[in-house]
Amino acid sequence: MNNYTLSLAVLSSLYLGGCAIGPDYARPEIIVPDTFSYNDTNKTVTNTMDTQWWKQFNDPSLTQSIENALSANYDIQASQASVDAILGKFDQAKSYLYPQINASSSLDRKSVDNASTGGYQLREGITSTYAGSLSLASYEIDLFGKVRRANEAARATLLSTQYASQTLKLSIVSNVAASYIKLSSIQGQIALARENATVTQDIANLNEFKYKHGVIAESVLLQSLSEVESAKATLSQLEATKIAEEATFNLLLGRNPSKVTVSTLKTIALPDVPAALPSDILNKRPDIASAEQNLIAANAQIGVARAAYFPSIKLTGMLGVQSMELSNFVSNPAKIWEIAPSVSIPIFSAGLIAGQIKTAEADRNQTLAVYKKTIVSAFNDTDNAIGQASKAKEQITFQTARAAAIQKALMQSKLRYQVGTIAYSDMLLVQQQWLQASQQLLIAKQNALISTIALYKALGGGWNQEQTPPLPNFLPAGR
Repeated sequence: MNNYTLSLAVLSSLYLGGCAIGPDYARPEIIVPDTFSYNDTNKTVTNTMDTQWWKQFNDPSLTQSIENALSANYDIQASQASVDAILGKFDQAKSYLYPQINASSSLDRKSVDNASTGGYQLREGITSTYAGSLSLASYEIDLFGKVRRANEAARATLLSTQYASQTLKLSIVSNVAASYIKLSSIQGQIALARENATVTQDIANLNEFKYKHGVIAESVLLQSLSEVESAKATLSQLEATKIAEEATFNLLLGRNPSKVTVSTLKTIALPDVPAALPSDILNKRPDIASAEQNLIAANAQIGVARAAYFPSIKLTGMLGVQSMELSNFVSNPAKIWEIAPSVSIPIFSAGLIAGQIKTAEADRNQTLAVYKKTIVSAFNDTDNAIGQASKAKEQITFQTARAAAIQKALMQSKLRYQVGTIAYSDMLLVQQQWLQASQQLLIAKQNALISTIALYKALGGGWNQEQTPPLPNFLPAGR
């Protein structure tokens, strides 16, 4: 066999390895709603998505915090390392589609002295042997597409891992934004608690003066002193809550414990969420894309399992030169070639292959169920987020009106108590209502902002296909 024949054998094997056994992937038909339950179908959708949706809150400090988290969060770094590892495995799987050719060279020097001893006929002196070769490692001719199916599964696994990494990033960004909003809300509640403590102390001082002059009973004074301590306890509890939330926030940003500076809650803009959203907007959700890629990989593994029923043809070969003299090695060396095809055919496996196929099909069915559940979960999650965001905005309106009314009532009650036209218990009731209404207004704004964050997350905000790093453009078998 000459060099041409060897090359032709290799090219023929590559040509024959074009078909792939097993089912080609087809996206399952899943019935999904066209719109969401809490949509206003009479309105059109504009600018529903923004890859940097957190900028819609118009808070530079929040934006900076999220950007810091994207670069420093350890979970994101670990996730990216996982993607890189899977990319390496994909490169390995893809390499099996092509012959592996290795080059080698050698120099062997040997000396023989006293060659006549013992009657042996050996060449006296020093001899050298020069050799060089190209060798074909054991290459499987992919007649039935086993290697291609394995490569298809590896590529799908790579994509799934990449989309899972995008899901994690979306989750981290949402958690940072929500933690920031909570800290801003707690900051506002602390300011409110301090104001309440000051008001309570002023009233206690007034009651102490009245008690000394015999205007009120001691029980009234003791009640007001109790309210002072209660206000201090509430303030201390809020400060403890802030410490805990700061720890969560710092961990998300991948930094050591430090003080956190946030904007006041009322300066953070509440984005306008479109009243009408088409259901196909969920195509942007990376968790759905990840689940589908897992399904593609599981489907390809069926082909890998079925290919075990068919012959496995492997090819090894070598093409080289050899010479005893360096001059001949360069100009006219001896030529050596070798080709060694081998065939492995399954005859009896005692159900091993059938069991492997059954396992692969069961894995595909399980992955299909997970894929369908992911889609259903996404619709329910988004539908709930739309409804919660809408109701949270309504609560701001109600709580704003309530807080304004009770604020005016408190001012009147304090004046009336000072002149003695109402009892302390009556004024205390109004003060407690004012504190509760003011806190509920802050919490309503907090809930509205966090509900909007949850909606952006449910819609796959902050993610699109352009953000996915480029992947090797190798199509799965059969397409």
